[in-house]
Amino acid sequence: MTGFSGCDIIRTAMSAEVNHSARRSFVVERAMGLFAKMGYGKVSFMTISEATGIARTALYRYFKTKRDIFDAAIHEATSGIKKKLQQVAGRKISVPRRLELACGIVIDEFYGRRDFFSAIYEFVFSMVRAGEDMTGRIRQFTGGFEVVLRRLLEEGVSNGELRSTVDPEDAAEALYALMESVALRVMLGVEKDPLVAKRRFGAVIAALAM
Repeated sequence: MTGFSGCDIIRTAMSAEVNHSARRSFVVERAMGLFAKMGYGKVSFMTISEATGIARTALYRYFKTKRDIFDAAIHEATSGIKKKLQQVAGRKISVPRRLELACGIVIDEFYGRRDFFSAIYEFVFSMVRAGEDMTGRIRQFTGGFEVVLRRLLEEGVSNGELRSTVDPEDAAEALYALMESVALRVMLGVEKDPLVAKRRFGAVIAALAM
């Protein structure tokens, strides 16, 4: 009888870990679709179990509650946006142009994944109505956007591409607040054309560079 070597055991363990990681990602991906289609309130742990074909008892290995899955879905979406912002921030083009592209990425994500972000807003509003302070939780997921913006603004002020009077922290906060405003307008169906939103950001950025 052939025994397992130490390397065989390690390879088997690594393979199992990859499989668990892939399954967890699969659950999050399917759940994102359900939250987008049905809204947070109408999705249950059983709904997710049926959509993924994974028994509820097996799902508990990865997530303890529906909210854990929802948080993972939000993290997946927002971390993907942050990664795109960081890629733009590293490009060898002017700071004003990088700021425009970064804001454009966020706007495109809001429009392209409107249903999912609507589910997030629905959940946030329901928690606020229930008396929960969601400020910290929102910043936990989206604070990285503001960090990228602030670093770009600091670079622009430092190299003279932006006004010397621009306060990077205040300007980043203002752009972030404008992103929140656009997101809400998109969710409400008021902001129908992404180009209009992008022009608004462009005007603000141009003012910083004048």
